Amino acid sequence: MTEHEGAVERAKQYEGAAARYAKKAMEGDAGAAQLAQTFASLVVAARVERLDWRMRVLSERLEEDMKNVKKSMDLLRLELPER
Repeated sequence: MTEHEGAVERAKQYEGAAARYAKKAMEGDAGAAQLAQTFASLVVAARVERLDWRMRVLSERLEEDMKNVKKSMDLLRLELPER
């Protein structure tokens, strides 16, 4: 399992736990409300972790694309006659 897949799986598990505790909290269990909040925070943390992974991947792709554009521009400059 890759890093981002693990984050997605954790988020799903935490969401389930948060929903179960939220249901108990609505039934009047005061301690469950705090646990629901805790698991909701863990959901956000896991989602942010996945978002961070996606941003790193996109950054690496953009960097590679910029290198390719620079190479292409340099080749064009060599092929075009100077004015």
